[in-house]
Amino acid sequence: MEYLKAAIELKKYIKEINQQIIGKELSQKNPNILFVKFPDGSVNELNMTDFTNDFVSATLASFPGSESFIITDLATMNAQGQQLTYWLYKGYNNKTENGLVYFQVIDKDTLMPKGELQFSNLEKNIFYEIKAPDFEESSSNAMETDEEIKGKKSIVFLVGNMNEERLLHDIQRLIVDTINNVQRHSGLNFHFILNISKFNGAPSEDFKNRIKEIEHYTNEFVTSEYPNTEFVFDIEE
Repeated sequence: MEYLKAAIELKKYIKEINQQIIGKELSQKNPNILFVKFPDGSVNELNMTDFTNDFVSATLASFPGSESFIITDLATMNAQGQQLTYWLYKGYNNKTENGLVYFQVIDKDTLMPKGELQFSNLEKNIFYEIKAPDFEESSSNAMETDEEIKGKKSIVFLVGNMNEERLLHDIQRLIVDTINNVQRHSGLNFHFILNISKFNGAPSEDFKNRIKEIEHYTNEFVTSEYPNTEFVFDIEE
């Protein structure tokens, strides 16, 4: 369940960094900061002398064993005739295939936040080598149902594979990608049904137990971070 946990911890870390930075004068002087985190919880904080992927890759190479990192940037954009100033955060973990990009709009004079930290997009993780189980990717199809369940838009995912390890990996990745993509529809609530098939034979007891662990973690920790989502797990016997 490393993939799912890593993605949730990464989001929490972005929220933590946002709280550290908001309102600080450093935004005027050193807006580009690289926070490199290690498995023991320690963090190296560096000012980025060059805001490029090459700088990030070289820095990570000098800190072997890093677990994740976040880079920050202070940017402006025009939106509907208004100039917005915002912090941009890009976070990556060594166990997830996509990074998370968030932004926090701020007052350009006081540097204080305006509204909540918001999700922007997923971005391919080019900085860590992610090792998925060496088997063909699981099949996955989504179907939106006409029925609303408890006032939530209902979507069924049909996901299957003959290799249990690959199926477990892809289910976690599917959950992570899904919970982030629906944040663009924050005004809607979603009820997801994962219909899980082990091809060419019945699922093992170990597989079913690990699915139960993923289900418990999802209900306990994922939905608390992404409150407009809920998941139901259905294993085809």
